[in-house]
Amino acid sequence: MIEVPDELSVRALDVLGDEFVISRAPGRVEVLGNHTDYNGGIVLAATIDRFVWSAGITDKEVSIESVNFGETTQFSPYSLQPSYGNHWDDYVKGVYWALERRKHQTGGLRALVYGNVPIGSGLSSSAALEVSIANLIVTIHDIRMHPKALAMIAFEAERLYCNISCGIMDQFTSQLGKPNSLIAIQCASLQTKNIPVPTEGQFVIVDSTVSREAKDILNKRREECQSALHTLQSDGWDISNLSAIRSEDIQRALNALDGNIRHRVQHVLEENARVHQGINALERGDLVGFGNIMKKSHASSKELYEVSHPMLDLLVDLSVKFDGVLGSRLTGAGLGGAIISLVKRNKMEAYVEFIKDLYERETGMNVRAYPLTIPGGAIGYRVSAGD
Repeated sequence: MIEVPDELSVRALDVLGDEFVISRAPGRVEVLGNHTDYNGGIVLAATIDRFVWSAGITDKEVSIESVNFGETTQFSPYSLQPSYGNHWDDYVKGVYWALERRKHQTGGLRALVYGNVPIGSGLSSSAALEVSIANLIVTIHDIRMHPKALAMIAFEAERLYCNISCGIMDQFTSQLGKPNSLIAIQCASLQTKNIPVPTEGQFVIVDSTVSREAKDILNKRREECQSALHTLQSDGWDISNLSAIRSEDIQRALNALDGNIRHRVQHVLEENARVHQGINALERGDLVGFGNIMKKSHASSKELYEVSHPMLDLLVDLSVKFDGVLGSRLTGAGLGGAIISLVKRNKMEAYVEFIKDLYERETGMNVRAYPLTIPGGAIGYRVSAGD
């Protein structure tokens, strides 16, 4: 059983009656692997204890109400076409479209959705919505799907229906993450591995509260990487993605590229190496080494991939000056949103107070800072009001 917020449970009893299906999907935080996923690389991520909940019953039509926005969307699941939009109901429609595209028999649904994943903070509120709705639909209609296949449905909703140039990290983490573990995802092969977090360290999320619209920059960076890939392929490179470039061939590949394109590729290839190094460091219990890798990752995202933001840079700069912070970096698409810091566990509470106070004194703005609790991936099941 999962705890359901009052905002949803009270409304569900009123709209859905005594028996319904509930699903819950978490947001995610990217720990390492900035913009590597859509380049066929490796990422390291974790679920967070911020969620999107969905509750629903079968019905003749599809009618879904967002409790957060006070809006209801109604549509036929059988005649959808890609919208290339990013309103909350576009993500919902995208899940139905992806299920129909893969010949899964769905049907009507009356549902409510409610979430507390911060929107525009780089913590994947959209993926949590997609995964939550996907689990709700398949549970209600008794559709049997492997969890990875369900994650792919959620991914296709965002990538193909909404035309957002994301990779699979967000949806795979939300669906497949395990409690108290990071998840390493090899995005080209879709292989995953769970990495336990050493108990001596604590990850802390610091949300700058500077929201950003990531769609345009994601699309632009993906176009730049695709341009680099096509250039290399035209020069005779037998590769299907940038991450297929071997370590001994990196310099030769960079020499074939110019300007910003070269910088983008350099970031991707070096970031892949950092993820591998980071996994090895965690498995050895080397938190100092992992923290240093985080710092290098942020510098590369800022200088080579150019997806940081002055407020994120300030948060990172302030964080690494605190005694007990081992590393800090932006997380997610960038351009605003959040950072993640690795802190010695016995210094975690002091760091949270430090970063809140100093950031407000420096900028006049407040931040949300909280320890990373890793709850695991999506859950869906049937409930009765008496349960």
